[in-house]
Amino acid sequence: MTVQPNTGHSIAGLGCVEQTLLIPLAARALARRLLPHRGFADPAAEAIVVRLAYDLTPFEADREMLRGLVERSLVLDQLLRDFLNPHPDAQVLSLGSGLSTQFERLDNGRLRWVDVDLPEVVELRRTLFPPHLRRCLVSASVTEAGWISNLGDLRGPTFVVAEGLLMYLERAQVFQLARDLAEIQGGGPAEFAYDYYCSHMVGQAWLNLSLRRLGAEFRWGLACPEELSLGEPRWHVIDTYPVMERLGWPYDLLWSWVRLFTGVRPYGIAHLRLSDSASRACESSA
Repeated sequence: MTVQPNTGHSIAGLGCVEQTLLIPLAARALARRLLPHRGFADPAAEAIVVRLAYDLTPFEADREMLRGLVERSLVLDQLLRDFLNPHPDAQVLSLGSGLSTQFERLDNGRLRWVDVDLPEVVELRRTLFPPHLRRCLVSASVTEAGWISNLGDLRGPTFVVAEGLLMYLERAQVFQLARDLAEIQGGGPAEFAYDYYCSHMVGQAWLNLSLRRLGAEFRWGLACPEELSLGEPRWHVIDTYPVMERLGWPYDLLWSWVRLFTGVRPYGIAHLRLSDSASRACESSA
């Protein structure tokens, strides 16, 4: 894929959902300048924007969204950092990785990283990211049967990140993905972090200025707290974390009230752990 200078409208070869990868990239690349008080800087994202020659100006009008996505990165980074502290040689699966730069932010010199995304996104990543011995790209759709066969032999502690992905899938696809992930662990502890909207947001992506511009839509959301394990009893819920509430007023008050009545956060991050019995079963079969 040849990357050409872009004025901020689209990237040739990517569908509307795939192009949502531009939004978190913009948030991370603009954070140092627009949100200096958060102390978040992502030089890798800034460099990718330069290589991509993409005009981020349209995203700057949606300042609250950019702030929320930076907060999402801060939460997910901390969850992964906490996992890597006792498991520095862990493998990390980044599902629907888009143009994620989490590897660059958290690489400890020992972890192994697998980025999984659709073929056209993988091709774009190859033009923008230098190759790395401990990082590999896997071209696959997580909604297709047998996609896990593309991952090869996975061994040891595993952390799975699905950032900005599940809300664009159908409910049955989300639950099947949770089942798939419970099966692929090759011994050792496994954790899974994903972000979600509540079910009331399905079909409401147009409320977001940037998503409306791209034409993407939400297809799945959590209906109740019982769905946090995504229909897979082998995944146990560790906790959920706020995102927009971290911005302060009015989100900390209004969104807390919504959670009180619906039982789930309007937008949040879930953190799951594979049950000990499932981990032992995987280890014994490895």
